[in-house]
Amino acid sequence: MGRLGIIAGAGELPHLAMQEAISENEDPIFLSIKESDFQVGKFNDRNIPIHITKIGSVIKTCKKNNIDRILLLGKVNKDILLKSYKFDLKTIFLLAKMLNQNDYTFFQIGAQEFLKNKITILSQKTYLKSLLLTGGRYTKKKLNKNELIDIEYGMGLARELARLDLGQTVAVMNRMALSLEAIEGTDEAIRRGGQLSKNKGATVCKSAKSNQDERFDLPTVGINTLNIMKEFSYKTLAIQARETIVVNPVEFIRKANELSIHFFVYDKNEDIKILNKKQVIYV
Repeated sequence: MGRLGIIAGAGELPHLAMQEAISENEDPIFLSIKESDFQVGKFNDRNIPIHITKIGSVIKTCKKNNIDRILLLGKVNKDILLKSYKFDLKTIFLLAKMLNQNDYTFFQIGAQEFLKNKITILSQKTYLKSLLLTGGRYTKKKLNKNELIDIEYGMGLARELARLDLGQTVAVMNRMALSLEAIEGTDEAIRRGGQLSKNKGATVCKSAKSNQDERFDLPTVGINTLNIMKEFSYKTLAIQARETIVVNPVEFIRKANELSIHFFVYDKNEDIKILNKKQVIYV
């Protein structure tokens, strides 16, 4: 078996996966994306910087380092294709094959090229299973009837938005859509919805597609999500059970309680009222 490569964007997820992979006797290496704000930290001896806009060069780097499996983790701004980065000939060829330049289309075309070179892209859950939560209420205070209605409404919108490959996050209030995520990304969508809510306590909902490809772009929330929500007086964050990554769940839940933000993990196969009655204690 060859080596595991982690194509790493900004944030903690690449580091969490690196630590878990090492604990399971892997010999992983970061392929850190120069176009992101990735911080290599203590793993400097396991790091090769790459340009994600130069796929041909990335594949050559994988072959040179015996990498036969890849994890894609971390944040890369969605507007990367709009900026004046230099693309290599392989990337230009792949872009020309695309019917559109949505995130998933770009990923599919790129993944096919990796597979041609005997490099498998793994599910993002592979070394992050402990960060996926089951349905329930994870903060202390029960939600009221109107808050539950907004969760069901918002999660339906978020699933449809994800199905269309436009984004994963919506902000809603009183069964009104305040903002829908597009190329600006989650944080800016939350800010925009917060401005429109006039600090009256809106809800953020985040969802994967119903047939989400686990290799790419699983929904993710972290402390920064909560801090932005608090800035605009949001009351509730709802995510999809077993399909949304929660970075450092114990710390995340503690912070949500501290900021008085409801944290609700929605499961469409369970009664939302029953989920609301019992607090889930995560340790």
